[in-house]
Amino acid sequence: MKNRNREIGSKTKIGYENELSRKIYYNMDASGSSFPVEKDSTDQGGIFNLEFSLDGRLLVAACEEKSILLYDASNQRFIRKINNAHRRCVNCVRFLDNNAFATCSDDGTIKLWDIRHLKVAFRTLQGHSNWVKNIEYSEKEKVMVTSAFDGSIYAWDLQSHTENSVLHNKVFVMTGLMRTKLTPDGSKMIIGTTNGYMIIVHDLNLSTMSNDMKTFRPNLYRLMQVSEQTFPAGTMFNYLFTTSRNRLEFVDDFPNEAEVISSIQIHPMGWCALSRNVSAEDKEEWTCVHDIQMRDQEDYDEAYSYIDPEGPEIEEPPEEEPTTRLTDIWMGFTTNEQTDRLREQNRTNLESGRAFMGRPEDKYRIVKNLPRLTHSIKELAVGKGYIKELCFSTDGRVICSPYDKGVRLLAFNEQCQEICCCVPDKPQELYTLVTMKEYHTDVVVSCKFNPRHYQMVSGCLGGDIIWYSPFL
Repeated sequence: MKNRNREIGSKTKIGYENELSRKIYYNMDASGSSFPVEKDSTDQGGIFNLEFSLDGRLLVAACEEKSILLYDASNQRFIRKINNAHRRCVNCVRFLDNNAFATCSDDGTIKLWDIRHLKVAFRTLQGHSNWVKNIEYSEKEKVMVTSAFDGSIYAWDLQSHTENSVLHNKVFVMTGLMRTKLTPDGSKMIIGTTNGYMIIVHDLNLSTMSNDMKTFRPNLYRLMQVSEQTFPAGTMFNYLFTTSRNRLEFVDDFPNEAEVISSIQIHPMGWCALSRNVSAEDKEEWTCVHDIQMRDQEDYDEAYSYIDPEGPEIEEPPEEEPTTRLTDIWMGFTTNEQTDRLREQNRTNLESGRAFMGRPEDKYRIVKNLPRLTHSIKELAVGKGYIKELCFSTDGRVICSPYDKGVRLLAFNEQCQEICCCVPDKPQELYTLVTMKEYHTDVVVSCKFNPRHYQMVSGCLGGDIIWYSPFL
């Protein structure tokens, strides 16, 4: 019918694309279909991450037992296994172009690979001191961005080679760092934490980020927001929430008592952030969608709370110390002499009053967080201790979410509309298009849509990789 309409020059009906998308995703190898389910299982352990090449022709899987698997996406056939790709489990894969991809591991390294020469990685990057959990690539600034459980975010200039490595810079450090994602245009960075909130960095500039943030302590500022008590060492950074470069915003409106923001994905158009969070003691898991677009300036101008300076004096908390949580093992800057000097300078500025020069009102003001939540849904709390990686479809209409030993496809509404066409006035529950149960032998922890075709894969802790396609 669509081809016939094109032949005679007739326009398609309003909502036709929504109807077509819904039909395709609803029939994405749903339970009871006749489409054969292809399974592959070897001794590689859990499938922690799945990534397609930019042209959609190749699939790479990051595995628990130090290995990498490669598949031909056109026929779903296994191509090759790279044993001992890292010294510990492989956590993430990221394609930089159609031939090169990067992997990261709990061994603290990042490796660069060329699919034409897979015998050995052509470069190994070292800098992190703990488990490296995700990799991003900024087309805007031509740098690779990595984050790890040492609390640091590194930017690697892959075009500036040195004798042994590439030029890199530690752009941000904080305790409780969990995940880092960039928007497709590189204009924003989204940071997930182990303290129940996310950070949006608007108007991102990686080359100046380390200098702009300096000794800012996000957890101290978050403590002020929760306790409604001001600490000069926190309020002196109010300007970071209004600056025109690397502008900060906190997001904390979750439907549950979120503790760990364990997984983050960005909408293909950069409109919103998709996250999976875990509550205290892993009792609940939720999938949430938050708007991350800049709001009107008047919304920010009014987002302050003023704390009465005549109230009882509160002792400022001490410097953050590592906790027993794995993600807080090392703060990254505790032995950095330059950072120690900057902190000493901050203390001097606070004592002399220079820290609030030109903005004395900031000393007793705390930035309030704007409501950002648009959609959410409760998940099954299974596979405790493992991160479940969600994903958007290429058109951004559908979310694939690990669901026990299967997956489910979620949409923003029953019509399968794009989120820009159905932004709710208040948070809504995500609509379940289809649930595919018991397709795996163990809990599903990863999934991914092909960027070029209506194709999807999922991986589980038992080592299974399952391919999905629509049957119409």
